This record gives sequence, structure tokens and C-alpha cells, in this order.
Amino acid sequence: MIFLLISGQLYAQDFFNKDSLWVEMKKSKPDTNRVHLFIQLGQQYENNNPDSAILLYEGALHLSKDLNYKPGIVKYYNNVTYVYNVLGKYDTALVLNLQALKIAREVGDQKRIAACLANIGASYTMILQSDSAIHYFQQALKIIEPLQDKGYLQILYGNLSNLYVDVAQYAKAVEYGNKGLKLSYETNNEHAQLLSLVNLSVAYSKLGMLEMSLKHSQHAVLLAKETNNDIALSASLQNIGAILIRKGDYRNAKLYYEEALLLAEKIDDPESSAICLRGLSVYFLSISNPSEAEGYAQRSLKIAKKNSFQDHIRDAYLVLSDIALVNKRLNESSAYRLKFDSLNNLIFNESIAKNIQDIEVKYKTEQKESQIKQLNQESDIQNLSLKQTRMSLIVLAVIFTALVIISFLTWRTYRQKKVIMAREHTLDQKRITELENERQLTASKAVIEGQEQERGRLAKDLHDGLGGLLSGVKISLSNMKSNMVMTSDNVLVFERSLDMLDNSIHELRRVSHNMMPEALVKFGLIAALRDFCESINSMKALLVTFQSIGEERRLDSSQEIILYRIVQELLNNTLKHSGAKNSLVQISFEPDSLSLTVEDDGKGFEIVALENITGSGWPNIKSRVEYLKGKLDVSTRPGEGTSVHIRLLV
Repeated sequence: MIFLLISGQLYAQDFFNKDSLWVEMKKSKPDTNRVHLFIQLGQQYENNNPDSAILLYEGALHLSKDLNYKPGIVKYYNNVTYVYNVLGKYDTALVLNLQALKIAREVGDQKRIAACLANIGASYTMILQSDSAIHYFQQALKIIEPLQDKGYLQILYGNLSNLYVDVAQYAKAVEYGNKGLKLSYETNNEHAQLLSLVNLSVAYSKLGMLEMSLKHSQHAVLLAKETNNDIALSASLQNIGAILIRKGDYRNAKLYYEEALLLAEKIDDPESSAICLRGLSVYFLSISNPSEAEGYAQRSLKIAKKNSFQDHIRDAYLVLSDIALVNKRLNESSAYRLKFDSLNNLIFNESIAKNIQDIEVKYKTEQKESQIKQLNQESDIQNLSLKQTRMSLIVLAVIFTALVIISFLTWRTYRQKKVIMAREHTLDQKRITELENERQLTASKAVIEGQEQERGRLAKDLHDGLGGLLSGVKISLSNMKSNMVMTSDNVLVFERSLDMLDNSIHELRRVSHNMMPEALVKFGLIAALRDFCESINSMKALLVTFQSIGEERRLDSSQEIILYRIVQELLNNTLKHSGAKNSLVQISFEPDSLSLTVEDDGKGFEIVALENITGSGWPNIKSRVEYLKGKLDVSTRPGEGTSVHIRLLV
């Protein structure tokens, strides 16, 4: 963010009552006092009615020329150039400032000379010729520093700090920014403090000293709020947002960009709006919300295009390329990347072209001056030749540098394309892996469903077929017993046979129930698990506590069967391997999910042992959880029992 204090006048303006000044003007004589009245009246009009101010300043000029009053002529130039700067006529202001410098040097007033030099620096700043602006501000500084004019030094230090940022000499920018900040504290000049803080925050950021930059930006925010400076506040908030993005603190960066965006809209600053929207886009991309990120990026691009902000159009293309890449829209990502590279090259080439043009203008100017000197002094011919040769070499060096940089950009573009192709290959491989996982999951699903169907069929056949047959045999034998005469020994054998038949029927029913519990089909998962836990408790080998939490609800039949089988397998493992005395089966229903926990107080084991299991029990559990798209977590240590936790969306 650039804040430039244009040094329109060396001396502070005096604000008077316009009516009283006009009364004095009518009474005055055509002397130097009337010159000063023209200047004072012009200062009252320059911000609200600049055309009237120019007419009044020209009155001061004409009268000063009539009186041969050179200080009045210098005052005219110093004041009228400020008005032309306000009107945006920077070239006119530059020409007049150069004329003012010539006259000020004739007068010999050092402060007037410094004012003219600073005004020329301001004009060059406005027409974006930073090197020339620095040159003239430095000349003004050489005059003002010995005079210790703190107020004017603050202006010069602030301008130089800002300009050194513009030409990427950030260490210099920090040096002059700190000088200006120190003076602003001594003079309690809040505006100068704000200028120095903003310049320093930008310079420190460019140097990679993010904490220093953040410190100065935060101080600038507080001061901008105290002084109601919305422009400085917006710039400082944006700078903090950019720093936090670089530090990876995207959540807090979002807050600063949102506040800055409101200010930008309030003060109708489209460039700041484009920057803030792009920063918010980066935030949403960082939290994996590409759709929201794309919306902000498109808004930023729209504003940038509307106002022809080429830098921000380019940066918006880069963000949109990353968003498209995240969304796997590879062609669209490549298209945005190509637009970014093309515009980046165009901006760079325009910068090179401008530098070459500036050099050519300087070259032509120097050539003209040399030709004039040649007419006055024939001895300068040799110097002119040397200057021309030097400038030619400079032009050639700049052109060569431009060609080298363009070649580098072309190579970088090619390299980036290779990177994009590599990313595409990686994404393809990832997709192949995902498809393979899906294929394996489909196969597991088929196996599990086949197993359950076969279990159900066998359970039904055993219960309805073989179970019914054995029951019929028992009835027939019971009827035979009543119609037969047997000895007491035969009766005892017959009774034992009937008991064995009863045990067989009971065992058959138990096996059938385990293969497909009747309670699971009729009453659901909770009832089936409760019956299963009670059946284990009846064996006296393990005490199982069953808990159901939340509002119970029926699940899909396949889900209930698989969860039942998982609990069945886990409790069987507990009985076989853990040596536990107590176990807990807990199922918890939540609005959109379900949690299943099976714990025991057994001997536990090292978790790495699961990787070496060769049996089918644990792999079956894992495949069933994967089939349900759930998450499986095992917690165990030797001597501390085992806890298996399963969570899935239902």
C-alpha cells in the first residue's frame, strides 16, 4: 500500500476568512503585500475550487513579474503545482516545478530550493518514475537535514521510504521509515506516524521479517482507528491478512480481510476490494471449501477486469488455477495457469518496455543538451560522443537483460507445464488406486452378503428340516413307549435315548440360532445382542454387560447382521484368548451416526500383533467394518485389557 505525502508547499498554509482577505485585497496597493494576498486567497480555494485558485496564483505571478519579485514567482510555482497535482495534471506540474527550481536557485533561498526539489520529486512520483523521484528527494534532504526542520524531514523520510519499497530497495526503505517514525514521535505527528508505520510494515514484509511487519501493521491499525483514517486502516488490515496467509494462519487472516473488505466498499476502493476478495478465496481454499473459494476468486477477477487492474487479474487467474486443480478440473486449471503465465509475461514485458522507453527519453534529452553545448563549445564534441556511446551500451544492456528474462520466463512456463503433467499422472494413479479399492470393497460386499444368505438358508434348513424331523422322531418314540412292554433295564435305556434326542434337538436349535438369530430378524439388533450377551452369561465363563445409549432405531437388515457378527466375533475372541472375567458391549445411537464399543479386562496384547494375525477372525472384522464404511480403532496394552471402538454413519 502506498501513502505519499505530496510536498506541495514547504511552508504550512494559513487558513483565513476569505471575505476578510478580499476586503484587504481591495484596500491593498500593487506591491509585494498584494502578492501574498493572492497566494493566501488561492490557498483557500485550491481544494474546493481549484480553477479559481489557479487564477489567483496567476495574479500573484503577473504582479511578481511586474515588480521583479522573485520570491513571489517561486511561491506561485510552489502553490500552483500543488493544484495541478490535485487535478491530475502531473506533466504540467513537473514542467512548472523545474522552472521554479531554476528561479529559486537564482534567489538563493535554501528552503525554497529544497521545496522545489521535493515538488519535482513528487511530480516524478506521480508519473511513476521512482528513480528520478528518489534523486530529487535526496537533493532536498541534503539541504533540509542540516537545517533540522523536523516537520519537513518527516515528509521527505516518508516519501523516500515509500519510493525505496517501489524500487525493491527494502533495507533503504526500513532505514528511512525508522527515521521518519522517530521524528513523528518527537513531534507527536500522528499522520506522519501512520505513514511511517505503513511503509515499514510493507518493507519488513518484503524482507521476510514477518513478525516486525505484523507488529508495525497492528500499531498502524490502532492509530488509523484513533484518527478515523479509513484508507490507512484498510491498507494495514490487508497487510496483516497477507502476513497471516504467509504464516499459514488462514482463520485469523479471514477476519482481517473481511474487515478490510467492508472498509474498501465503504470508501469505494475497487483495488482493495479485489485484494480482499482474493485473500478470502485463499482462506476458503485452505479449509477445503473450493466452491466458496471459487466464488470469491471470480468476484475478485470481475472487479479487476472492470478496472483494468492487470496485476490483480493475473493473481486471480493463479488462485482459480489452484481451485480448479483441487476440484480435479485439470483442463480448466491448465487454462487458468496459461492465462496467468501469459499476463505475467505481458506485465513484465511492459515493465521492460517502459524502462527502455524511459532510458530512450533520457537518452534523447541528454543528446539534445549535448547538441546545444556543441553549438556553444566545440570542445564538448568528445564528451557528447562518450555520452552517446554510454547510453547506447545501457540501452543494449537493458534489451539483453529483457531477452534473458523473457527466455527464463519461457523456460519456467515449460517447467510448470511438466509439473502439471506430473500432477495429472499422480492424480490418475490415485484414481486407479481408488478404483482398485472400490473393486476390492465390492468383492468383500459380495462375499459378506453371500455368507449371510448361506447362513440364513442353513439356519432355516436345520431349524425347519432336521429340527422338525428330530422332533417327529421324539414324538413317535414317546408314543411307542406307551404301547410297549419293556423290562426295567430297557425302560432306562429308552429314557436315556430320549434324553440324548432332546439334547440333539437343543444343540441343533442353538447352532441354528447362532447362524441366524431369530431375535435379530424379528426384533432387531439391540434385542439380538442382548440375547447373545445373556447366553454367554449363562455359560458362567464371562460376565458380559450390555448397554444401549440414545434413541434406539432399526437399521438396514444387512447393517444389523454385520454389526451382530462383529460383536459375535469379538466376544468369541475374548472367550478364547483374553482370559477376561468381565466384558462390556455398548452401542450408542446419535442423530446421524452409531458407535459400537466392545471392551474386556483381559491380558491385552501389543497392537502390532494385529499385523501378523494369520487367522480369519480379525480380517473378517476389518473387512466388515470397511464394507460398512466405518472407522475402526483398537486400544490395548499388555495387562491392561482391550477396547475396540467402531463408528459409522447411518
